[in-house]
Amino acid sequence: MSSLAPFLAAALLAAVAAALLPDAARHRTPGSLAVWPGAVAATFATLGLAGALADRTDVAGAALALLVVALTVVVQSYASRHLRGDPRARSFFALSSLAALGSTTAIAADDVVLLSVGWTLATLSTIALIASGGAGPQTRVAVRRSAVALLIGDAALWTAAVVATASTGSISLAALGSLDGTAATLVGALVAVAAVARAGSFPLHGWLPATAATTTPVSALLHAGFVNAGALLLLRFSAVPSAAGPWIAGVAGAITLIVATLAMLTRADVKGRLVHSTAAQMGFLLLACALGAYGLAFVHVIGHALFKASLFLGAGSAVEHALRERARPLLRPSRVGGAVGVVLILAVAAVALVASDAFAHATAALLLFALTTAAVAGARIGASSATAPARAAFLLGLAIAVVGYVAVVFPGAEALVPVTTPAPLPAGFTAAVFLIAAASLLAIRSTGPLSDRVFAFALAWGRPPLSVPASTPSAPASAGGPLEYRRVS
Repeated sequence: MSSLAPFLAAALLAAVAAALLPDAARHRTPGSLAVWPGAVAATFATLGLAGALADRTDVAGAALALLVVALTVVVQSYASRHLRGDPRARSFFALSSLAALGSTTAIAADDVVLLSVGWTLATLSTIALIASGGAGPQTRVAVRRSAVALLIGDAALWTAAVVATASTGSISLAALGSLDGTAATLVGALVAVAAVARAGSFPLHGWLPATAATTTPVSALLHAGFVNAGALLLLRFSAVPSAAGPWIAGVAGAITLIVATLAMLTRADVKGRLVHSTAAQMGFLLLACALGAYGLAFVHVIGHALFKASLFLGAGSAVEHALRERARPLLRPSRVGGAVGVVLILAVAAVALVASDAFAHATAALLLFALTTAAVAGARIGASSATAPARAAFLLGLAIAVVGYVAVVFPGAEALVPVTTPAPLPAGFTAAVFLIAAASLLAIRSTGPLSDRVFAFALAWGRPPLSVPASTPSAPASAGGPLEYRRVS
């Protein structure tokens, strides 16, 4: 545990207390005083990261702690305006600070008990945050689902902590490497279940899509910081000599990656798309951790958190942006430009792969997902209606980003999290997941009975069942059930 961890915890406790103080100024949003102690906590987290970089110890943990605290402060600053006049504002500031305290406690812990305490504190605070979304049917479904799934994960983590402590005679995380036999298998499997639950992945995936009903600040905190903790948990228990954990996390992540991506394409609402996008990203992170690519997973955690927080905080202007786009003259996309964009990006990627010898990397198959995404982006840029110089500039920037990712980020991520434990999942597993994902996307984009079935399956993924009163079996959808199913007349 870092020497600054107690000061960080004290600052976050002060933020909780400040949120509960009565406000002398009526123009201030109740509870918004928590932003100032939160800023102090962010300062301590920054110093902690600087110390970790200097000492080269637990850089990933220090970076994740700073990410959680900084994003909490940013979202609270946004909420001080967004929640003005909302009677639930004070509880949001107090609970968000408490969730940050739990998350940073789990991150800084060097024993399984303190880690579990912080983990559960973050879970309970987050469930309460979700409940603050109102008293409507969607919120009730979200609270029920999140409570069941997340508490199952917490119970699994606490059981793993008890088994590990009883088997090793120590609560230290450093003692996990001495586990063997049934105890190692059980701890590895239980920790994987806890990580899967926190990441909102299959089969405990239902709670994350249901949280689209909650307020925008809560959604930003959920998707920018809370769900990312599954990668940290797998890292902390990576020394456990168990093949069960990586296989559980890898299979759950692969299924979620494929289906959540399809589900994202079926959603017409902004927050629904963002929620399923997060689920797909979490599936990728679990898959990366199962392959032992913890450094790459944490690079994606940081990038995803920053990007998704900005998207959620800007979700309110998405409709206005869409209306502006529709008002513009509809131009036909350039097929030639799209083909040129794809060929250019793939050619640059091929050169970077050969020059950096990335093929020799044990987890090189993960590059299939990143390079396919870059190729799609290249096609869209090339086919866009922008001027030729603008498209060329964007393609050049994308090509530089591809080279940097393949030649610098991908091999250099290992230095961020040096883990020497071999991963039990074969490289062919990732290639198979990629091929299944590609085939599924082609199926849902096509027409015919197969496409319709895939679309219907993806549309129903993670949605609560439609409730129809038993006394009126022929009642329309508007008669009951969650709000997302009701007809708007």
